Amino acid sequence: MPGPRDLIARLRRSPRLLGALAVAVVLVAAATLDVPGRLAGLAPTGTPTTGASSATPSSAPSTQAPRLVALTNADNRLLDRCTPGSDRLARCGPAPALGEGTWLNTPGGDTTSLDDLRGSVVLVDFFSGSCLSCRRAARYVTAWQRTYADAGLQVVGVHSPERAYEKDDRWLARALDDLAITFPVLQDQGYATLTDYRTQVLPSTYLVDVSGTVRAISLGEGGAERTERLLRQLLQDRDPDAPLPAPIGALDDGEDPEPGTTGQIDLADSRGTRVDSESDTVVGDDTRFRLPSTAQPDGTFSLGGLWTTGTEYLVPRDRAVARVSYRGRAAYQLVGGSGTLTVTTSSGMTRRIVVDGDPEPRQVHVAPFGPEILTVRYDGDLRVYAFSFG
Repeated sequence: MPGPRDLIARLRRSPRLLGALAVAVVLVAAATLDVPGRLAGLAPTGTPTTGASSATPSSAPSTQAPRLVALTNADNRLLDRCTPGSDRLARCGPAPALGEGTWLNTPGGDTTSLDDLRGSVVLVDFFSGSCLSCRRAARYVTAWQRTYADAGLQVVGVHSPERAYEKDDRWLARALDDLAITFPVLQDQGYATLTDYRTQVLPSTYLVDVSGTVRAISLGEGGAERTERLLRQLLQDRDPDAPLPAPIGALDDGEDPEPGTTGQIDLADSRGTRVDSESDTVVGDDTRFRLPSTAQPDGTFSLGGLWTTGTEYLVPRDRAVARVSYRGRAAYQLVGGSGTLTVTTSSGMTRRIVVDGDPEPRQVHVAPFGPEILTVRYDGDLRVYAFSFG
C-alpha cells in the first residue's frame, strides 16, 4: 500500500486524479452536512385552505402545518422566534429588506422601503394574482387598509408569481385592479424577497411594528380574525391614547371556505391527484387518456380524450374532458384562451361557460357544501391550469 508521500507525489503528477479526489471530498461533505436536504427546503410547501408559495411558491394544499423555510442568513435567522399562526405577539428580529423588482401602485414606480415606513405598523402581504386563496385573503387585507390607515397602518404587497404569465407587469396591473388593491406592490420575479422572508406558502402575512421588528407571521389562508387582533394590539401600542375603529372580524359575504374544503389541484402536477390511465395511443405531441371506470376519490382529477401535457398547464384538444371530485360550495377552473367549457354535475345538470382572455379563476359550479363530481368538456384553444374550491 503506498504511503502518504507516494500518494502526494502521484497527485502532483496527475491533475485528473487530483480532480477526482476533490469531487469525492465535496460529495462526502455534502452527505455529512445534508446539503441536498437543506436545498430541498427551498421547494414550495403549499398552503392549506381552511380545514385542510428562491423556488417558485405554491398555493397547493399541504398535509402538514406550514413552517418557515429552514435556510437562513444573518438578516432572517431571528424569524424563528415567531411561531406561524400564534395568538401572541413575539419579537422576531428586524424585517428583511424588500428586494429588487418592479413596483406598482407607487408614484412613478418609485421603490417602497420599510425604513421609510418606520413609525407605522406595517403588514407585508405575500400573494399571487392567480391563487384563489390569495384572492380571498385580499378581501381582508384591503379592508384592513381602508379601516386602519388613519390609525397608522401601512400595507405593502409582494407579488410572488406562481405561473409564468404572472410575471408580466401588465397582467399584474390588471389583477390588482380586479382585486381592488391600491397599496404598493413589489413584483418579486426572482423570489428574492420571498426567500428572505423564508416562505413559499401563499398567501403569507408578516406584521411589523413601528421599530421595524417582525412581531407575527401567518402562513396560508385562514386566521384573519387572529391577524386583525394582533394588528390592533400593535396599533394600540403605537398610540395608546388614539381610539381605534371597530374591528372588521369575519366578512359575512359567504366567500370564506368551509372546514374540509378541498385544496387547489394543479393539473400539470399530477402527483397523487390524477387517477386516470394513459392509453397506448400517442398522436404527435398529444396523449390519449381515458376516464377511470371506478369511483373517483375526493381531491382527485382524471382526463379523457387527447391532451398536450406540459409543466405548467395542459392543452385539451376539441371535446377532451376532465373530471374532478371535491368537497366545497364552489368550484373554479383556472383557464385562459378562447373557447367554451361545458360543465356537467353528478346530477346531470349542464352549464356552458365562454372563455376569452387571460388565465383567471372562473367559477364553474356553486351549490350547498358537500361532495361533488364535475365533468368538464373543452372546445376551442384553451390552456387549463388548475381546479380550486371555495
